[in-house]
Amino acid sequence: MGRLGASDLNANANANANANANANANASGGVSGFATNVRYNSQELAKLLNQGQFPSEQDPTYKTAQEAVNRVKFREYWDAELRASVYLNEFLTKNTGWVKELKKAIYEAGLKTENQGLYAQLQTHKGKQLRRVIEVSDEREERFLEIVDQNDGEGVIKYFLGMLMIDAAHAPATYQLIRVARRGGEVVGMCLKEEYHEARPSQVCPVIVPLLGPPVTPSFPAGHALQSHLIALCLAAEIGFNRPPNQSDMLKNLARRIAQNRVIAGLHYPLDNDAGEVAAEKCFELLNKKGSEFEKLLNAAREEGKQVATVPQVREI
Repeated sequence: MGRLGASDLNANANANANANANANANASGGVSGFATNVRYNSQELAKLLNQGQFPSEQDPTYKTAQEAVNRVKFREYWDAELRASVYLNEFLTKNTGWVKELKKAIYEAGLKTENQGLYAQLQTHKGKQLRRVIEVSDEREERFLEIVDQNDGEGVIKYFLGMLMIDAAHAPATYQLIRVARRGGEVVGMCLKEEYHEARPSQVCPVIVPLLGPPVTPSFPAGHALQSHLIALCLAAEIGFNRPPNQSDMLKNLARRIAQNRVIAGLHYPLDNDAGEVAAEKCFELLNKKGSEFEKLLNAAREEGKQVATVPQVREI
């Protein structure tokens, strides 16, 4: 019997660590928060089935059993991230000119402050925008963990979930709204980025060294700004019931902070965020049409908001 060397021990330790990590990852659940646990020796359960409990087509009970299994349907709210595709498809098919409409909204938003659209403002004031990115970079140290935490969509979502104290199990419609906004905002943002093809700040100003990445996507409009503002708009439209009156404002403030963190990280111009916010507002308007599946989802989320938990009264001794 051979003796394990140090390299063998390390290899076994790494293998065990990887196995444990994979098991833990499966146990923690998928993106929607529902567990996808590994079940060991699952084939053994089939051996416990009595033959009479699974009738053949010749069995007189077959028809009844067939009708019973056909009555079973999948739950209404399945994987929220993937199910968001249903609402995204509705948005894309019912708003065939959405790219043009969002670009128009971004252009017209700029006319409120200057005699040109937001993208033209970015071109006109590029030097000023770059200086602003450099100026706010000194805030990186105090926001470091927050910026890293919000780098991906899952990190951003948990800030909204934490503010409202909701999850997929107890508020499935509201949670689905968040996922629709994240997934829809991502697709919208990528398509708009392709339209403008704007270089990242660090590409044109070598003294700007991004804290992260940068992502291999164009800069304008900012995807984090678009998605977080769309999430905030969806939630603000739902939280009218049994929520603090200032919660809508705080959702918007959270979205703006998430977006601002991307400027501080050296990944975006401030005007990228302005365009993302405008695009989110227009996107929500196009999503929330009368009779749409999105409107039905929003109404379902509102019904969830009406449900007030009964808190037992504290009795003094």
